[in-house]
Amino acid sequence: MCKIFGKSILFGGETMRFKKLLLVSLLMLMLSFSFAAEKTTLYYTTLFHSGDAQAMEKIVQRINQESDDIFVVLVQGAWENYYAQLINQVVAGNAPQVGVVHSNMFPSMRDALTPLNASSAGNLLEKSGFKREDFLTDVWDSSTFDDLHYGIPLDTHMWAMWYNKDIFVKAGLDPDKPPTNAEELKYAAEKIKDAGYYAVHFAEDGVARKLMRAWYILYWQQGGELFDENYSKATFNNEKGIKALQYLVDSVQKWGWNTKGTDGFKQFASGQLGILFAGNWYYYSAEEAKINYGVAKVPTIFDKPATWGNSHNLVIPKQAANNPQMYEQAIELIRRITDLSYMWGMFGGHIPAYNNSRTSSELLNAPVWEKSLNVFSQMAEEGYLHYPPNHVKAAELEDAIQVYVQQAYNGTITPSEALKRAEAECNRILSEN
Repeated sequence: MCKIFGKSILFGGETMRFKKLLLVSLLMLMLSFSFAAEKTTLYYTTLFHSGDAQAMEKIVQRINQESDDIFVVLVQGAWENYYAQLINQVVAGNAPQVGVVHSNMFPSMRDALTPLNASSAGNLLEKSGFKREDFLTDVWDSSTFDDLHYGIPLDTHMWAMWYNKDIFVKAGLDPDKPPTNAEELKYAAEKIKDAGYYAVHFAEDGVARKLMRAWYILYWQQGGELFDENYSKATFNNEKGIKALQYLVDSVQKWGWNTKGTDGFKQFASGQLGILFAGNWYYYSAEEAKINYGVAKVPTIFDKPATWGNSHNLVIPKQAANNPQMYEQAIELIRRITDLSYMWGMFGGHIPAYNNSRTSSELLNAPVWEKSLNVFSQMAEEGYLHYPPNHVKAAELEDAIQVYVQQAYNGTITPSEALKRAEAECNRILSEN
């Protein structure tokens, strides 16, 4: 009798066959341990969750299956305190070899990151073959400060206009000709409202930060900037800023295109909303809801095209040990993730920043490209993308702005009063050391 994992096995006529099977299993186990021991373990930490996390898991699984030199341990999902944790890990000397940083967070994070063109292992950009012209250049440039480059762009993500084709037909609109400007948007909105539907939701689920993004878009389309070049003061409390916020407020308070406090995601998924301004990540929700939808560029409501957007970048946090080989392995991992970033588009719904991935046959032949990503890619290539504040106090500044934008949207204060209060609060934040 032999006991394996607490269970008794009686050897009868199958004794020899069992012994051979056990021996083969043990040999395979020993070989796998030996194989794994030859690999270097690299830790890769992200703030991805939900569908994004699942998409990145597919990429890392592929890398682990195909790599005979590294094994990647993936840790994901700490959205709320991700950046604080990453800084703490660097200070404590136990940082992951690869991480993720939003483009607008580089000013507050770069001291915790390795400059890729000036690491202790030399110029990692040259060693890995990364070149600016191989990426969406505005995304690439967002991680360069004082000639030091801190990140490799994984993607760009932004808002577009999603619309319900069936509602368009019921409202007497052409489902193949979505609105492209203010006049066409107003015409479509009134027709949709007359047909008995919610007409337009400018801000995804309608929470404060999304309303702020909607206002950003309307303000940026007039050529406005939120702060001066040196971030010494706010520059949005002006005619353009008020005009943009008044338009957003009028959409609910005056024109009745929607109702304050509503969730555009839910309205659209339930087939009750004609037009929704939302990000590329909404694709899988729209598919799951089985809506007959279209995706179009954000209409140019004012003077020039613009939309809210941001980007994820792959970075190497500062390492405790000055190990050149580890830095070289980390940039190689970033190279492999970048080469597979077409999967980030296919399964995560994001626009790969790497040109070869964005134009790969795998992505171009995927349903997500045909139904949504091709539009987002066009906007990225045509200069629609505008980043949110990229200051060390960006989070505080946006918290201050969104509170008052929401109050104006809800009708508790006027747009002019909202921007006056937001300006004062932002200037107070900027004046503090």
